[in-house]
Amino acid sequence: MLYLFLTFVVLLLAVTGTRGFTLLFGLGINIVSILALLILIADGFNVLVTTGVIAMVILVVAIYMNVDNSNTATTAFKTSLMIMIIILLITVPLEYWASAQGMGVENQDELEAFSLAAGISFPQLAISIIVINSLGVISETSVAITSGLNEIVENKPTMTPTEIFNDGFSVGNKILNTQTNTLLFNFFSSTFPLFFVIHSLGYKFSEILNDKLVVAEILTTLICTIGVILTVPITSYLVYRKANSKTRKLQK
Repeated sequence: MLYLFLTFVVLLLAVTGTRGFTLLFGLGINIVSILALLILIADGFNVLVTTGVIAMVILVVAIYMNVDNSNTATTAFKTSLMIMIIILLITVPLEYWASAQGMGVENQDELEAFSLAAGISFPQLAISIIVINSLGVISETSVAITSGLNEIVENKPTMTPTEIFNDGFSVGNKILNTQTNTLLFNFFSSTFPLFFVIHSLGYKFSEILNDKLVVAEILTTLICTIGVILTVPITSYLVYRKANSKTRKLQK
């Protein structure tokens, strides 16, 4: 693993140059943030509040340390923050309704000698997992759309706010396909072992749809995908609003 990590560092520095040190520093901060989240939750801090604070730290590092244009970074951060709040509003009722939190029957053998009385709310922990899991793809999508829109505006300064808004959807649609496939591939790669177990045990289709681990993965993938889709109109609207405000100031 050490050799693999060194290979990663060497390749990163070779491709990005000195900027690679900034990327590594940001990556280190995010790793420490995730570890801090785990420690704080284990020590009894409120799961949702702690997740919200750590998520904001991760977004700040992931966006502001990797984007040179301050306007792009600010718009992407606002979009990511709004999407994170929407995901929380969607996830909280869904997790309690689906009851997909905690361990499944497939984990019984491994957990037989352990106590599940950990003093942690498993529904809230499941919500935390979904929020943290969505941060990367949402911030990446918002940065990509905002950067593309800002570049279009710089090359065509005479564009109207409505044209900017429409171009935002055009840029976003091209990015959505890639991000959706990324989430889909991530879902299948993370559930391969589970599907092998399900196949060997001869689960019926109805049993698969009601399996706790499968439902948890499906919920995570679908909610993250919804977040990515919502990134397009929200980012387009924020850039449109900024362009519209600038136009009004010039008219005055």
